Amino acid sequence: MTSKPIFNAVDNAFLTERNLVKPAVNRRRLIASSLSHSEPLSSSESGGSEDPAVDARVYTLIPEFLHSKETLEWLGWTSQKAAEIWARWTTINSVEVWDDVVLEVEFLEHATGHIPYNELEDSAGDWEEHMRDWGVSSELINAIMDAEFSNVRLTESAHHWVRDTMEIRYLSLERIMRDSDSRAENRDTLNTSVVTDTASGTSNVPGHLTLYKAISTDRVRRDREGNIEIDSLVSGTPSDFRGIGGTMLYFAPDLKAAEHYRNYIKRRATTSPALIIRLSLPNAFIEGLPPHIIEFGDFWRQAIHTCRSGRNLKGNLKYLHTLPLIITPIAHSPNIAIARLQDWQQVTISHIFRLEGQQNTAVQYIFQGDDTVGQIEEVCELKVVV
Repeated sequence: MTSKPIFNAVDNAFLTERNLVKPAVNRRRLIASSLSHSEPLSSSESGGSEDPAVDARVYTLIPEFLHSKETLEWLGWTSQKAAEIWARWTTINSVEVWDDVVLEVEFLEHATGHIPYNELEDSAGDWEEHMRDWGVSSELINAIMDAEFSNVRLTESAHHWVRDTMEIRYLSLERIMRDSDSRAENRDTLNTSVVTDTASGTSNVPGHLTLYKAISTDRVRRDREGNIEIDSLVSGTPSDFRGIGGTMLYFAPDLKAAEHYRNYIKRRATTSPALIIRLSLPNAFIEGLPPHIIEFGDFWRQAIHTCRSGRNLKGNLKYLHTLPLIITPIAHSPNIAIARLQDWQQVTISHIFRLEGQQNTAVQYIFQGDDTVGQIEEVCELKVVV
């Protein structure tokens, strides 16, 4: 089965001459980390070749071909599981015919479609056992289970983190491929993926509220002018305060919390630059929504138990779905673990997310609804924190 190389032939010759990519070995190759992070080439890199003996660059190993068994292993499957998934892929050859209906199958969808949903997770040992049984590689298991990020890990399930990591890794390969095609087409060293709308971490603009969100650069979409599309920052469901559907935009006022989330992305996907998006909104806009504060208590416990179980709120809590802005503690536990609780009364203070070394609970701003997100887009400033 023929697969397109990640590096365009013209670009490959250009980069090889400058020692930015190494010759492929066993259908894998080392590339300079500047390429994996879509950084602009320096004057020395865009010039002549360099002496490999004095090369001080950091290199990253990636697969040679986008659709390949090597890519499946690189995403985080064991060699044996990758061979099984690849054999299935070559059989269907990206198209299946069933009752005269042609079904298109995306490679990433096929790769992540082998992550089971029927999981029972309690202790860290349970997580590791499940992932090993699924065929997840030790490298990915170790990245997900890193004890430094256990508080973040326990906000979601093993299924979520395996899928999320594999998706980010694959999207980074697609970005590297787009960069290569762009360089070959333009015949220069410009890189269209470089983020230019950067800012310092903190902001003290009078009359404005500053919020933060960690996200992989490969999940962020931009318009033709290079501006961040706010729709690409919307979270999926089930999540805090939404079980099914809806448009939910989650940000945090604590930069340290966002940095912690960003570091977990870095730990799991080294080729995908992890960003912190800084959202700046006029105080007058926030006050005009207005914000609705929900502290830890019976309302919070009922809402978290219902929504994290994949159901929307009903009865006296249904009105919460209509609020444009909720300020509330971040929940700490995978959806499946909360869903297994007998009722909302089993949700306790331990289900609130805290940063290590901090006594205060981590707070989130939840913006709800298409209209609210559209209004935010009109008045906000989005920057990437450096």
